[in-house]
Amino acid sequence: MRPYLLSASFLLLAACAVPGETSPDDANPATPYERITFAGEFATPAERARCEAAGGTVQRAGMRGWENCIQTFADGGKTCSDSSDCMGQCRNTGEFAEAGEPATGQCTMNDNVFGCYQTIENGTAGGALCVD
Repeated sequence: MRPYLLSASFLLLAACAVPGETSPDDANPATPYERITFAGEFATPAERARCEAAGGTVQRAGMRGWENCIQTFADGGKTCSDSSDCMGQCRNTGEFAEAGEPATGQCTMNDNVFGCYQTIENGTAGGALCVD
C-alpha cells in the first residue's frame, strides 16, 4: 500500500509543474522551467546531476525531510497580483487575508512546495494551504 501512496504523491507533485514556465536562470530566461523531482528519499547521482545542471540545489524539505531539488526564481520577491506575473506563484507574504478579498503578494523565491501559504490570483486572496 505504501509504494502506491508514494507513487501517487510523486504524480501529484509532478502535476503541479506548469508547462511553459520560464527558467529560474536569469542568464537564459528563454529556457523552459521544469520542476525536478526525485523517485525516492535520496537523490540518485543522476538525479542530483540533473538538478544541479538546471541550477538547483539538493536540499532536505518537508516533514519527512526527503531530498528535493530546489530551484530559485529570478523574479522572487517581486510584487504581484497573479501567478502569471511570476515564474513561480504569487503568494501573500503578510497575515492571511480572508479568501476572496482583494490582495497583492510577492513572487515566490524558489520552487519549494512545502510550508503554509496563501496564493493570490487575479488580485484576490485564495484559501490558506499547508503542504508538509
